[in-house]
Amino acid sequence: MLHRLKTLLPAGLIALYAFAQCGQPAPVPAPSPPKYTGDLPALQARGALRVIVRPDLIAYMPRNAEQVTLDYDIARGLADALKLKLESVTVKNYAEMMEKLLGGEGDIVAASLTITPERVKRAAFSVPYLYVDEYLITASRDSLPETIADLAGMDIHVRQSSSFYQTLVDIQQQVPSLHIHAVPETLNVEDLMEGVARGKYAATVSDAHIWHTLSNYYDNLVTPLVLAENRPLALMMRPGDVKLKAKVDEYLLAHHFTRYRQQTFTDDLSGLKKRRRLRMITRNNAMTYFIHRGRQVGFEYELMKKFAAQHDLRLEIVIPDSHAELFSYLNAGKGDVVAVAMTITPERQARVAFTRPYNEVDELVVVHADRDSIISLGDLAGRTVHVRASSSFYSTLTALQDSIEGLEIALVPDDIETEDILARVEDGTYDIAMCDSNLLDVERAYGRRIKAAFSIKPTALGWAVRKGNAELLAALDQYIAKEKGGLFFNMMKKRYFKNKRAVFRAKDSLRVDLGGQLSPYDDLVKKYANQYGQDWRLITAQMYQESKFDPKAVSWVGAQGLMQVMPRTGRQLGFVNLQDPRESIHAGVKYMHQLINRFDPKLPMDVRIRFALASYNVGYGHLLDARRLAREKGWDANRWFGNVERAMRLLSQPAYYKRARYGFCRGGQPVHYVENIQSFYDAYVEILSAAIPATRPLGAGLVGYPPATTHR
Repeated sequence: MLHRLKTLLPAGLIALYAFAQCGQPAPVPAPSPPKYTGDLPALQARGALRVIVRPDLIAYMPRNAEQVTLDYDIARGLADALKLKLESVTVKNYAEMMEKLLGGEGDIVAASLTITPERVKRAAFSVPYLYVDEYLITASRDSLPETIADLAGMDIHVRQSSSFYQTLVDIQQQVPSLHIHAVPETLNVEDLMEGVARGKYAATVSDAHIWHTLSNYYDNLVTPLVLAENRPLALMMRPGDVKLKAKVDEYLLAHHFTRYRQQTFTDDLSGLKKRRRLRMITRNNAMTYFIHRGRQVGFEYELMKKFAAQHDLRLEIVIPDSHAELFSYLNAGKGDVVAVAMTITPERQARVAFTRPYNEVDELVVVHADRDSIISLGDLAGRTVHVRASSSFYSTLTALQDSIEGLEIALVPDDIETEDILARVEDGTYDIAMCDSNLLDVERAYGRRIKAAFSIKPTALGWAVRKGNAELLAALDQYIAKEKGGLFFNMMKKRYFKNKRAVFRAKDSLRVDLGGQLSPYDDLVKKYANQYGQDWRLITAQMYQESKFDPKAVSWVGAQGLMQVMPRTGRQLGFVNLQDPRESIHAGVKYMHQLINRFDPKLPMDVRIRFALASYNVGYGHLLDARRLAREKGWDANRWFGNVERAMRLLSQPAYYKRARYGFCRGGQPVHYVENIQSFYDAYVEILSAAIPATRPLGAGLVGYPPATTHR
């Protein structure tokens, strides 16, 4: 049955996309955005600051306090300072940014733009907020260029609109045989680095800011040569907007957006406030900190983010390679606070200073949901419990070994997260494990078949700072005392530990009308599916998967409405009332349209749709990671089933997600999501077929609708 479900989609989806162009009304083009210009008073009268951002702007997984969203953070802070609503304006390619600005579709460009003489002729720039070097990026090999003269005969690929292109043109005056190749404007630096890593391009150029963010993901790339030094990055505005520029410069100078890359600091809260940054040392896992639908989320992350905001600090993330390194990172000055779900123990208090408890949990013995033979400590005799040596569970178990005959403690690698240990209990690899009660709540919310056999003891969780940082410790204690038990803390607890992560299965009942009505919203779905050239039955299947046709549905992370669109995404698409069926359906269809078009049009449509569905579910970034991993494994990165799907599942394993740009992902979630929508879609096709007289074959009247095929 599953094979059949997987094989129907190409025919059905290709057909319906074909029929939208063959004998049917053409998709209605989306209305053009309003165009208006004007200096700061005009912006204040409209109440909004429109910021043009990079086409590849996606929140991704920082690991070393990298300011990965620095441009957007500046724009957001600027909008707040000006008391204006921030509106993001995305572009299809980099070359469009200046044209949209000058044409009145945006008010400011925040896209890590270098100030160049050519750009200054047409636009105005703020004071620089960052200075970067420009590096030559090439594959590691025995012979690498050491001087500018060594670039003779080399092929280097960059976008023509980038500052790197002008840098190479200037170098070409000295080295005429240097070959500069202009690539499509839709490609970003990561695309080019990926091309170099795979041998498609010989070399490219990146600034130091981007290189230090991405270098961990490409083992075979090196930077043998600095092509330009201290290039200034700034915000770009229209030349006549002098009052806006004055306010932007004032804001940037007041906030000192200077990057302290790879520096260590051990000073207290007063020092943090001078640098306006708080470095959170944490772990990338399903509870503390992760990326979901392009948004950075996690229980500890949300709590620490609010604390940072209250002290006017930018929160930056630092992720050591293992749990055992958390305190060494802290005491070495690589971060300022350890914020993970960490039990306060005497052994740990000897190394760091703990805050007052921000959460109380139970230490649980965890077994498979079907196992009933373990109900008390005595039942651990002769059994094996799997834990990390750095966890508090290890200390708990060693204290029990003398009193429980035959209790074995099996140590797992210290870079493995507890949820991965629990997954191995579920699949039978491990016999028994331990976890805190809050994490068990999360795992069970995802439907994992595990349970608490019994509780060993209650325990308290706290955050850790260096022993000498009394000011920061006092501020954190004050924050916890004020917020704990309040509305925000309770909301976060409910979001992360109580809300079900609804993953509907194919066996769920489909409430449909055999007369041809699939949902109460068929007319709206057909309208917007037609507008964007999509299959209304697919959209209906996706809507059922997302909300079961409940327009008031709200997910654990805040996605809303029939199509479960995130509020920020909705605002970027131009929708604010996502619990209104019309707006939610329109937003979801428009977002799917954008996702489909992010993939190479040379890919078969059914592949692009599957990639778009997976991206809709967990985020475009995780899909990029899965495709990159598939290539590394020698699998086909242009096929979903058995290839990218297979790689996606691996992104929940530490060996893979710690090198992934977007980090940890519950890879099984998007796999089930695509399969479920496939199943619902097949059911809808059959239901509609049953509603048509038997003499009319399925698809009759739909020009271009081919018969079903068994090819995948």
